[in-house]
Amino acid sequence: MALAYWRGEGLRGTSSVFEFIAEWAANAAPLKRLCASSAVRSLIAERGVETAAFALHAPISPRQVYCTIGNYRCQVVQAALDAGGGAHERDCREATLACIEQRRRDGAPYVCLKGTAAVAGPFDPLLVEADMSTLDWEVEIGVVIGRPARNVEPSRALEYVAGYCVVNDITLRERVTRHDLPTLGTDWLRSKSREGWLPAGPWLVPAWQVEHPSALRPWLRLNGASMQDGFAGDMIFSIAEQIAYLSTHTSLQPGDLICTGTPAGIGAHYGRYLRAGDVVEAGVSLLGAQRVVCVNSLVAAEDIGERT
Repeated sequence: MALAYWRGEGLRGTSSVFEFIAEWAANAAPLKRLCASSAVRSLIAERGVETAAFALHAPISPRQVYCTIGNYRCQVVQAALDAGGGAHERDCREATLACIEQRRRDGAPYVCLKGTAAVAGPFDPLLVEADMSTLDWEVEIGVVIGRPARNVEPSRALEYVAGYCVVNDITLRERVTRHDLPTLGTDWLRSKSREGWLPAGPWLVPAWQVEHPSALRPWLRLNGASMQDGFAGDMIFSIAEQIAYLSTHTSLQPGDLICTGTPAGIGAHYGRYLRAGDVVEAGVSLLGAQRVVCVNSLVAAEDIGERT
């Protein structure tokens, strides 16, 4: 009955979120109208059910996942200082900031692919196996594409966004480089793409409800302690610039997910990585928050799933 109602309002692809996003060009206007409707709010109040009654899955099943690396000034500076600022911290900071500005002028975003099997729900348990001694967190603003994009200008790039969500780009630091093949650079398959390594959601917030994406604030807490507290305006390459860059090298399609970089405060900085029993809360202002419990076995993960 409810499904028939939404279809009657002109929405397409209502059988799944993937199909719905694939029809975003047609769905955006009627969805915006429905969201503003007092009749819809009344219907939800009368017939709606508390979300606690449901198991919330990731709000999107992306066709592709792109991750932008080293894209917050604060995080790049922090990493440089951790690597050897020492007694020359001021010089190191100034040199790093100068390199960042040169990169903004002459360079481009650094983007890798992450396997879509890594996408998990916002409250799913995270398996930390015994040999994973450097499993790290990276709270990020996720951008979901709503229209095919190819060779897009930065000034128009945000027109192609369906919405935004919270993502946590879990990364196994010890696997980022291949020690058996050091000249080949980074190994994003082994370091980023295992199942469960991209908790997403809980919500996909339509783009029109985020007037200024550069004002979004990603944050992360580990066992209640603040580890990351960022500001999207600190990005080296803005969300629009990332979309434009990607669209010059590939055709972005509805449902593609872009993870736009993480602020300072990752585990590598603290020398503290994820282990069984940890509780990771990650969120972005206006986009909601997720809560992930780290476990040491699939049995424990299934038990947590049943209890939550």
